Parts: sequence; structure tokens; C-alpha cells
Amino acid sequence: MSNTRPWLLALLLVASGCDEEAATPAPPPVESAAAPDSGPAVELARLEGLSGDVQVERGGKKVPAQAGPLYSGDAVETGSSGAATLSFPDGRSVEVGADARVGVGQDAGGVVLTVERGIVLSRVPAKPAGAPAGKKVALTLLTPFGLTRVGSEPSEVSVQVTKDSGRVEVKLGAIEFVAKDGKQLRASEGDSVEVSAGQAELRLKGSRRVELEPIDVMVRVGSGRAELRGKDAKRWRSVRADGEVLAPGDGVRTRAGGSVDLALKNSSSQLTLGPSAEMVLEGAGQGGTSDEARLELRQGRLGLQLAQGRESRVVLPGLTLEGDGASRLAVRRTGSGYLVDAQTGRVTLVRGETRQPLRAGERAVVSGETGEARIESLGPAPLLLGAGDGAEVYHQDMPEVAFGWEKEGEVTVEVATDAEFTRPLLTGTVFQPFVNVPAPARGTLFWRVKGKDGQEVAKGSAVFAPERLGRDLDRVRNVVPEGLEKTTIFYQDKPPAVTFTYSEEMSAARYRVAVYRAGALDKPVAERTVTEARAALDAGALSEGSYLWSVTPLSETGEQLKGGRMNKLELVYDNSVPMLLVSQPRQGQRSAAKVRATGVAPVNARVSINGRPASLDGKHRFDTWVEPVGSPPLLVFRMTRPGAPDVHTVRTLKERGP
Repeated sequence: MSNTRPWLLALLLVASGCDEEAATPAPPPVESAAAPDSGPAVELARLEGLSGDVQVERGGKKVPAQAGPLYSGDAVETGSSGAATLSFPDGRSVEVGADARVGVGQDAGGVVLTVERGIVLSRVPAKPAGAPAGKKVALTLLTPFGLTRVGSEPSEVSVQVTKDSGRVEVKLGAIEFVAKDGKQLRASEGDSVEVSAGQAELRLKGSRRVELEPIDVMVRVGSGRAELRGKDAKRWRSVRADGEVLAPGDGVRTRAGGSVDLALKNSSSQLTLGPSAEMVLEGAGQGGTSDEARLELRQGRLGLQLAQGRESRVVLPGLTLEGDGASRLAVRRTGSGYLVDAQTGRVTLVRGETRQPLRAGERAVVSGETGEARIESLGPAPLLLGAGDGAEVYHQDMPEVAFGWEKEGEVTVEVATDAEFTRPLLTGTVFQPFVNVPAPARGTLFWRVKGKDGQEVAKGSAVFAPERLGRDLDRVRNVVPEGLEKTTIFYQDKPPAVTFTYSEEMSAARYRVAVYRAGALDKPVAERTVTEARAALDAGALSEGSYLWSVTPLSETGEQLKGGRMNKLELVYDNSVPMLLVSQPRQGQRSAAKVRATGVAPVNARVSINGRPASLDGKHRFDTWVEPVGSPPLLVFRMTRPGAPDVHTVRTLKERGP
């Protein structure tokens, strides 16, 4: 290859405009193909889906890319984190990955794209029945290695160009590959064509063996508590605060509320082990632009953010996940297999000889040892946040939160932990007006959505923290001293605990404290006999109202030493609580078909529970029965107030038992 001229030839993707396919004569050797000449300013494609560093070269000058038309003579160039999509009138698209350069031109046969380096992905989508046909486009991709023909049937073909080699992988459909010397190879779904040292080789489905160099996997605690157990160790130990490298065979587990992040060396792919989960690393490797992680997920959830511009493979027992672009997946271990939620992008599920596409907004239910997975549509998480900044979310062990917007159709979503989006949590393409995201235990998430034209559609942010259970007002114990003045206690949520105090009597062995409703001194509503100069009543023992109370010293034999003096007490409900207080259900209680929900809200607030308005009484208290939603079962309390951010309080329940 050292004598090969620097101009680039190769992959031909031809979409015929005819209803009937005609026989195609064998093409001449690729050496006879000439690079396309620049033509007049006629729009050949649309540049969309921009992210990261993307530039357009036009007239010999490079400028930052903007969504819009591309003309003959233009070139699209991406940086290490860049990506872009070229769209055509007939619905097909070409996705350009990171560190790539693609020139745009035309010849007598149609549009010509010159792939100088990087990975591009050509897609011909299936058209819904009855959908109008768009203008057919004949598309040719040129690389140094050969021609590839793709028909007008639905297809998905990945093309990778490096300095000394090339690879064409057929993920869907079939292709005909023509090498530079005229040699023709036909590849079907799952097959690939690899070119090295000027020789083209067809690798049939399942026969590809790529030598990957072992790479390090670094584990760091994300939140809460996490533990590590070496391959030959008998005990678990805490993961070091500064992180550490995992060896093959090492196990990692998290406690409730905990998480760990696992990073592959020299790759932006990221794995996150969720709360109450356990996995064992079997190994990781890297070669060229390919990454592979092999692990056993024993329980819990595993989040996968696959890198843009790289071929990624995650190998689990009985299931392999393959991606060649930015994709976010959530994998959950079940008793019979896995649940795989595609949150962004597209991946391929591989089980033996079976390959299935999975795209954002879909769930794969994987069970048994072999066979196809069941594909289902995903809905948004029970807590769906719209555009806007400042929403507050208080929760414990809520697995996901959803961000939603109004625009329908394909968009690009980014979610990060900083406003500048330099610390991404999730990125990729979605096809529904929402995205489900792992809910952090605490911190802020920033999100934004861009259309295929690169224009911003929506954005927002939300603050997450554990619910402030330790500040519940019903835990306050109020002290009521003996004296002539009336004691008034203002309370919120529910009546508090009360402690009565009085002076000691030298000869007294015990004290009898009696509490009466004002105007009803014939029978006490509460009575205590104690040995100390204080008597306590539990929360709720006294309700709202006016009371009289007395303390009577008693001798060892129970004789009254002196008469008790009446003291005044008043309990007054004050609904000026500063925050939403949820009394029931308790966090972690067992779920049921319906559970009781009680609490109190601030003045001028409105409350809904799982999307349904909750009725508030005159003192802003609510008491109702609600059906939990989601898995695990959740109750989502939403409080709205004029001029203030929405506040969401989430109670997570235990699954119902048999």
C-alpha cells in the first residue's frame, strides 16, 4: 500500500430509480474511475445531526459546520468528538463518525462521496406501507479499496477507512463488493469484507476473528458504597477513593443507593453499575477503532454509553451488544435473561447466529439460551420533566427520570452533569419526544435537544437530592411549662409530641398529669403518672384545640399532697409549611394495588400524585388512595406554586410479593 496514490476510490452505493432491476454488467477495474469534478451550486445533500467539532470545507476554506445544504466540492470533516449526518431526498442517510473526512461531489451517475478516513454508516430505511416515494438518489462512496453496490431495499452498511486497510460490514440487507482488480464478492447480513495489503477477503457471518490487545478498565465510585473482590479473594473490600484498575475475574458490587463508573482505557465508552448490583469483569480489549468489554452481570442494572465513531462490543453470557456510534443502553438482569432498553442510538443484538437491530425507544426482552429477543416499545419513566431550569427532585432509589419535549421525529439529545456539557452522561439519537436517563442520587443534570437541522429544540436542568426526611415537622417535641400564661403551640403536618414540665415537690414520689378539653373537665383526654418533673405525650395524642392541664404530686402510698393547678394549652394548626411533606406511604414499604397517600403542602400550592390532582382541605392536607406506577413501584408527588420551580418528591416501594 505504500505505493498507492493518495486519491481515494471505492464503495459504490447505487439506489436504482427504476421499479424493475436490470442486470448489471461487470464493472471495469476501479483504477479507471476518476475523482468527481466540482459542479454548479446544486444542493446534493443536507447536513444535519451536528455534534462536537465539525467543519465544512468550501472553496478551499474551512469554517465551522452549520446545518443546511451541501454542494459539489464541499467536504465534511469531524474532530475526535465530532459527528454529522448527510440526508438525501429518498430517506437514506450517511452518518459520519469522529476523526473522519468525506468529500461531496457528483458525476453522471449521481452523488459521489469520497471517504478519505474514518467510519461512515449508510442506512436505507424501510418505508411504511402507503408512504409516498421520495426522489431516488444514486449514491457512490469512494475509498482506496473497492466498490460496493447496495440496492434500494432496506439496508445498513458500515464502512471503515484507515491508512492501510478498509472494512465493509453488512448489518442489514446484502451488497456486492468489487475490488480494485475487478474481483467481485457478495456479502449478506452479518458478513463483512476486509481489505488489507491490497487483498480483499470475504468473512462470513460468525467467522470474523479480530485480534484485540488487552486494555485496562478503571473503576471509580460514583455514589454511595461500592465494594471489590479480587479473582482469588474470599472477602469484599471497599473500592479505593481514587479508583483502581480491575483485573480479569475481579468482581464489583454496589449497595442500595450506590453506583460505580467503569472506563475503558483510550475510549470514551463508559459503563455504570447501578444500585444493589453485582458484576464480574472477564476482560477488555481494543484494536484499531474497535472496543470490547466482556463481563457477567449477576444482578441489578448496568448502564452503557457507547463511544461515537468507534465499533463497540459488550459481551454478556448469552448476549452480545454491538454498536458503531453514540448509543446509550440500560441492561437489567432478570431471572430468565435480560431487559435491554435502548435510550439513544442504534445497536445490534447478537445471540448465536441471530442478529436483531434495536434502536432508541425500544426494549429487548431476552430470555433462554438462544433465539430472537422480543422487541417492545418504551414509554417515558414515571417522572417526566419538561423544558425549563430549576426543577427539584427528591428521591431515594428511583432508577430513571425522563426529559420530554414537543417536537416529533428524529433528534439528537445530550445530557451532562455540567452546564457546558463537558462531562456528558448520555448522548445520541432518539426518535420519540422523550429520553429516559439514570436518576442521580444527588447533583444537577443539564440537557438539550437539537433537530436534524442542528437547531436547538429544547433544553432544561433539574436538581436531584435525597428527600429531606430528617426535617419532618411531626418529629418536633414541644415543651409546655407550668405557669399562669397560656402556652400556644403552632404545628404543621400533624399534631406534635408534647412534654409538660413543672416544679418538683420535695415529698412527692410520683406526679399525675391530666389533660382536659376546655369546657369538658369531667374526663381527661390524656393522663400520665410519672416519677420525674416532666411528662411526655407522643405525637398525635392531642389534636388541634384548647386544653387545660394539671399536675398533682402524690406520696408513696398514692395520697394527693396538694391540689393540682390548672394550666392553659392551645394547639393551633398553621399551614405555612415551607415544603411538601409526605407522611404516607413510607419509603420502601411494600406496594399494593392501591396505597394510602397523606401529607401537607404549603399555602398556594397544588399537588398531583402520579399525574392526578390531589384534593387539599382547608388546611392544605391531602389524604387519598393511589395506584403505584413503574418498576419498582413509585409514587410521584408533584408540587407547583406560582413563580417557583416545580418540586417532585418520589417514594419508591417494594415490589408486591406472591
